[in-house]
Formats: sequence, C-alpha cells, structure tokens
Amino acid sequence: MFKRILIHELKGIFRDKMYLFFMVYPIILILVSMWLVPYLRNEVDVLASNIVVLVFVLMTSFIYGAVTGFTLLDDQDDKVLFSLRITPIKVSHYLIIKLATGYLFGFIATLALLFATNFISGNMWLYIMIALLSSLQAPFIALLVNTFASNKIEGFVVMKASGLILLIPIAAVFITNWTEFLLGVVPGFWIARMVSIELMPGSYILENYWYFIIGLIYNVLLLVLLFKNYKKRIGI
Repeated sequence: MFKRILIHELKGIFRDKMYLFFMVYPIILILVSMWLVPYLRNEVDVLASNIVVLVFVLMTSFIYGAVTGFTLLDDQDDKVLFSLRITPIKVSHYLIIKLATGYLFGFIATLALLFATNFISGNMWLYIMIALLSSLQAPFIALLVNTFASNKIEGFVVMKASGLILLIPIAAVFITNWTEFLLGVVPGFWIARMVSIELMPGSYILENYWYFIIGLIYNVLLLVLLFKNYKKRIGI
C-alpha cells in the first residue's frame, strides 16, 4: 500500500510544475546557502549568517509540508478521500502515509543540507536529531493548511500566515534565559534552539538533547491534535 501511494504522490508531483519546483527547491536552497552564508560571515557579521543558517534549516521541511498540504487539498477537490471510503484502504491510513512521505522527504533534504553545507559543527548523531525534529514541520504545515483551508486559495493564505512559524523561532538566537520557554509553543523553537546552541556556544538552560526530547514530545502531541481535528473536519 505504501509503495502504491508513494508512486501516486510522485506522479502527481511531476505532473504539476508548481509541485516540481517545490521538490527541487531544497537543492536551490543548498546552493544558495553555500554562497550566501560564507559571504555574510565575511562581509557582514557572524550573527547575520547564523540567522540565515537557522532559517534555511527551518525552511527545508516547510517546503515539503506545503507540497503535502496542497496535494491533500487536490485529493479533496478530486474526491479521492471520499472514494477511498469504499476501498479496503482506510482513509486515515492513506493520510498517515502521505504525511509520512512528506516527513521522509523533509528528513532526507534536511540531512543533505546539514552535510553539504557543514555550517553546523557536530557529529552525525546531532545532524540526525536536528533532521528528525525539524522534519516534523512537514506534516505539521500540511495538517495546518488542511485544517483551516478548504481549497487552494485558502491554502495559500494559511501557508503565508504560517510563515510566522519560521520567524518567531529566530528569537531563540537572542533569548537564553527562562523566558525562552514562552517561545516553546511554536514548534520550530525547539529546532531553532538546537541549531543556535551549536552556532553560538554559551550558557543555556538545558543540554541540547533535552531540547530534542521535549521538542519531539511536544511536536508529536501537536500533530496528533491537528490530525484529529482534520479527520473531524473531513468527517472520517
């Protein structure tokens, strides 16, 4: 079942030029970052380059969340979800596989970004933890778009509004005391903190692995809540 749905997703992506652009966007992101970040470090300052690195890490999975979100909206328009109700495939299983596919692509792309640029000094396990946590933004954005939008026009509006998810965590670069936990309601904060610890070593409240564990638990709970709300909205 996973193989069939994956093939269906890939065919849909290669049919639509917008989706295809989103798929190659991480490659463009890597190439741009390999030029932009060193330039900022040499010509502007280290802080500016660190913020750009942080934004690029957050953006990678965001793109795949947008792709997954809009393909789900297409499925609603084409009555795919309705048709699945008379097949052996459960709609909830279909949705989980689609979200997992977006997560997988986000994970691979984030790892590729970290290894290709090497802007964050760390071992393989650190890269894997950052990628595991950061990639949860893909299903989060996909569910957010589909929970609050019923068509592509509304989906674009929600996606643009969710851009704040990329901006708010940047404050993690400047806040290192207890007030940082006020930003914890934003899913991207936990990834941002992990990245900022490596970019700017200093005195932080928790060790890096604690930000990973807490962030993982919080993001998963948030995804479960959004998934339940989305299922309720589409009536499954």
